[in-house]
Amino acid sequence: MSVVHRVRLPAGASPMVEVGNHVEPADVLATRRAPRGGVSLPVALPLRRSAAEAARCLVARPGEHLDAGAILAEDDRWRQVRVPEACILLGYDLDDGSAMIAPLSGSEPVLGHVRGEVVSLEPDAIELRVTGALVTGVGGSGDAVHGELRVAVHEPGAELPASAIDVGATGRIIVGGSRASAETLTRARAMGVAGIVLGGVLDKELRDFEATQLRRREIGGVRGDFAVILLEGFGKVGFDPGLFAWFRVHEGRMASLFGEAARLYVYDAGPPPLRRVLPLPGDRVIAHRRPHAGQGGELVRVLDRLHAFASGVVGRAALVRFEDGHTAIVPLANLEATEPLTGD
Repeated sequence: MSVVHRVRLPAGASPMVEVGNHVEPADVLATRRAPRGGVSLPVALPLRRSAAEAARCLVARPGEHLDAGAILAEDDRWRQVRVPEACILLGYDLDDGSAMIAPLSGSEPVLGHVRGEVVSLEPDAIELRVTGALVTGVGGSGDAVHGELRVAVHEPGAELPASAIDVGATGRIIVGGSRASAETLTRARAMGVAGIVLGGVLDKELRDFEATQLRRREIGGVRGDFAVILLEGFGKVGFDPGLFAWFRVHEGRMASLFGEAARLYVYDAGPPPLRRVLPLPGDRVIAHRRPHAGQGGELVRVLDRLHAFASGVVGRAALVRFEDGHTAIVPLANLEATEPLTGD
């Protein structure tokens, strides 16, 4: 299977690839020279003309990119005004006869962070076709990273302990379970782990971890990129067992993880278990709220009447037989149907 990954281009970016090119995560797709501030450049004075007359001598328009030494204005007496460095012309002031320019910084690369084929070039984006599967989450943190998948827990509801992060985890994307403590996240960062995939994480622990990283970054103590993706929810939320089994099948595959975008691409992988709303009797389902968050089971039947829950909310509900053997009445809105794992 394949999916399309869209890389947005900042204004002024110049593509470095063509349709049909094959790229790797670290390849440069485009370059951009970002403007840095604004500088006033006299035009009327060096041309020895009034501000209004000098305006008619401009040979560039606002928004135009100019190379270092390019002519900004020129009159019929061969007097010229040249820009001292590469810049963007922002505008012209008719009151004092000066131009406002924005000098450009050094060339900045735009990376795609995925392995794939360029299928489309647009003014504001480059689209890449990725051979593999896309798993989307509900939240995340950190930059784009890539590495080999490694499953570090034995059960979908298990917590990822700090002891599971060893030298063998360096450079890899670790698949955990229901949560990871701030201590585990900090150790993973220190050991050079590329990223972590979790069912959920406690809000406080994620905030504590990010605060620690911010302090270390301010004193220059943080190097390299690191990302976390949450697939099921916030809090202690176990994996859907079917999705966890899918990760086990694809352990060792290369992947690209986008933390803030909550997207994970797994290369050369079969499709992950699908989910759909409004499950029906007989469907395999996954629960998304406590006390059954992350647990999977079979929907036995949808109750005919509205059900009053302990929270005081009244709504449609279903009887679910969970995989640990117990049954419970669960709000229908908290259930998603999952498709069985089909393999590679």
